[in-house]
Amino acid sequence: MRKLYYSPGACSLAVHIALEEIGIPFEAIRVAIREGAHQTPDYLALNPHGRVPTLVEDGFVLTEAPAILHYLGHLGGQAQLLDLDDLQALGRTAQLLNFFTSTVHVAFAQLWRSERFASSQDARLEIEQDALETIRRHFDELEELAKAGDWLVGERFSIADPYMLVFYRWGGLVGIDMSQYPAWTAHKDRMLARPSVQRALATEELHID
Repeated sequence: MRKLYYSPGACSLAVHIALEEIGIPFEAIRVAIREGAHQTPDYLALNPHGRVPTLVEDGFVLTEAPAILHYLGHLGGQAQLLDLDDLQALGRTAQLLNFFTSTVHVAFAQLWRSERFASSQDARLEIEQDALETIRRHFDELEELAKAGDWLVGERFSIADPYMLVFYRWGGLVGIDMSQYPAWTAHKDRMLARPSVQRALATEELHID
């Protein structure tokens, strides 16, 4: 049985949605970051970095959201979450996931986990202040991405789309009025209409307006 270790509302939600989408059996195991469950000895034995998500399958352990999403894209052929016949689509999908994880996600880490980047309180406060402005700039970019069509890559739902929902929710958490991004809000609504998304949100006990 595949196991997904997730923390409610974290970037692991993107992987959770992808697993629900391709319809393969898996067990969702809650590792709540707010409760420190990601730092327990048992979890660190699986993922020494103490982060989510972690996917375990017959002794094979895979970490890092983009790696897991690509793995699932290859695994779930019928769901076609990765266009394996279109090299340009593959490149675009990799580009988006790299941008999401190495740039947008990092800005949120600077806001919420400034202790990773500086030790002094003054430096941490400066990082947090700059991070929110950086997030707003990146959100303008995400709005432009959402204008391209119903989905981010080509004409079909892909492994890139769930990450947009994660960031949409995070934007609300940091006090950004998400209604100022109409194309992205429409993308969010299309996401919320999908049964896979509804199941993942129900399991994680999340609600997204």
